[in-house]
Amino acid sequence: MMKNVIALVVTFNRKDFLAKVLTSLVNQSYPLREIIIVDNNSNDGTFLLVDEFIKSSHSNIAISYFNTGDNLGGAGGFSYGFDVVKSKIYDYLWLMDDDLSPEVTCLENLLLTGNEGITQPVRYNLDGSCAEISPVIYDLSNPFLMNPKLSTVKDYLEGSENNHSFEIAGVPFEGPLISHRLIDIVGKPDERFFIFNDDLDFSIRAKSAGFKIICEPKAKAIRLLVNHQKNDLKSWKGYFMLRNHFFILSTHGESFLVRSRPLFLALGYFCLSIIRGDIKAATMCFNAYIDSFSLKNNDKYRP
Repeated sequence: MMKNVIALVVTFNRKDFLAKVLTSLVNQSYPLREIIIVDNNSNDGTFLLVDEFIKSSHSNIAISYFNTGDNLGGAGGFSYGFDVVKSKIYDYLWLMDDDLSPEVTCLENLLLTGNEGITQPVRYNLDGSCAEISPVIYDLSNPFLMNPKLSTVKDYLEGSENNHSFEIAGVPFEGPLISHRLIDIVGKPDERFFIFNDDLDFSIRAKSAGFKIICEPKAKAIRLLVNHQKNDLKSWKGYFMLRNHFFILSTHGESFLVRSRPLFLALGYFCLSIIRGDIKAATMCFNAYIDSFSLKNNDKYRP
């Protein structure tokens, strides 16, 4: 029996990449029921691009466009999109960023797993290198780990010749196929995250509800942009990286010690910043820790 799949694409000021993503979606070997585009109030002509794409497309796939009216971040955009699909008929929701281009058989291979939870494709860079750093193991039980992400899909694939699907701990909102049943039970992404770790929080909630998260190596997608996340901590994004990481630990930590780690991490980062004379970074860390209790968005750090 054919499954009804809706693709949900969140975009912000990347119309040229979006055009490539939309082209790859309408050309999937397994036809989509609908493509929903959620625009975080772009000002680069995204609406005109989408309008022209719809008019010139020879596909029978319905394409819908929604403007959020503000930059809600990736978390807010996907949360908005989940609200949109509440009135839709579908079996799976396929989440797509505006810089991820799935290969023609990507959706077909995701569906072949038959997974009723979340199924993630493997992302690759334009140079062919593996970009899939989704966690295979994310340890929230050990309070002494600097990084709970103990291994990634990239690590697993480089150390194995296995080409079969395997279970993982979390996904990015770049290509995962999510069942309608899971969404009915788990709910939608938490828009308060703005960016970073909204996908991890959703993954943890899904696993806690008993759903399986797997990666399917035969389903492939290409990242149109190189990820420089290691430099993000020094930009405006650093606030959200710290705040949301603190929230994950304090909310989903499996012991009191893990849930208490944000305090010690914040103190360490704060003191190191003071020693280096970086008052701006120290202030940012302090605000991130205080705001992590409620995920209150600090407009001072939003772009």
